[in-house]
Amino acid sequence: MNMTPAYVVDGIKSIAIHNGVARVLFMRLDADGEPLPAVELDIPLNQLEAITTAIGNI
Repeated sequence: MNMTPAYVVDGIKSIAIHNGVARVLFMRLDADGEPLPAVELDIPLNQLEAITTAIGNI
């Protein structure tokens, strides 16, 4: 069985573009409702449109 990690996120903390890569920092809320960094997703810019379209089709 493949154990691919799964992350629960509550929102996006920041988005930055540098050297042809979009870096999306997702955040989660702690027990007090304070935002904490959860995971960073690095997307090559030449794939960004395809990925955002796929997510928008969910």
